[in-house]
Amino acid sequence: MKNQLCTLLLLIVSQIVMGQTGIFGIPCEDAPTVTDHEGNVYATVQFGPQCWMAENMRCMSSPSGKDWVRNPVFYQDRPVYKSYFVAIRDASYGNLYNWSAAMDLNINEYSFFHTEKQHRGICPSGWHIPSSDEWALLLESLGGSNKAGAVMKCHTSKWIKPVIAEQVSGFGAIPAGIYTEEGLRHTGNYAYFWSATTYDRQNAWGCGLFSYNSDCYNILDYKCYGRSVRCLKDEPEEQLTNSDR
Repeated sequence: MKNQLCTLLLLIVSQIVMGQTGIFGIPCEDAPTVTDHEGNVYATVQFGPQCWMAENMRCMSSPSGKDWVRNPVFYQDRPVYKSYFVAIRDASYGNLYNWSAAMDLNINEYSFFHTEKQHRGICPSGWHIPSSDEWALLLESLGGSNKAGAVMKCHTSKWIKPVIAEQVSGFGAIPAGIYTEEGLRHTGNYAYFWSATTYDRQNAWGCGLFSYNSDCYNILDYKCYGRSVRCLKDEPEEQLTNSDR
């Protein structure tokens, strides 16, 4: 009887653990890693039907050959009119991109850009820039916008006084901050990610996490500012490329 009880308890514990790991931190079964056009390799993580990158994009060139400015000076390089990226010294942060670079658009294209389809942008082939609705689906699967931020953060000293859940999700959000006319700001405190959902000529939606609370929610910001980029795997029937725009 004692052995049977121990066996039953072990079975229950193993089922609980398997249930938890089935939700948190499991690489995508058919794509445990993904490689961009420069050969950078990224880990992935599965949340329900969604397969996400578990690292920030760090490519330094457009997959379609568009011209980018590197580490611009706002008033000199006028990034309102140019696509750019910002390379942070620690490569684990990934790079920051303004919206036109993230979407792999010419700067004169984005004023008129609108899509309800999966848009590749700078993502690897078969992946796309998530829409605000797709970000919302992720947050819902992680407990809602007032809880998801805690489980999305990585356990790292890079977060300053972070609110982090005991069990992290594997999303691995890292506080790369944001790039504005004041330069690189909020590294260590904030993680900002672009979405493909535009609001108007100057603004687009994205997702933001903060060191001091458990929130993660939609944030509207200027398209000329630099944010991090995460990619989402395409649905099987929608294998889009930049030429499909």
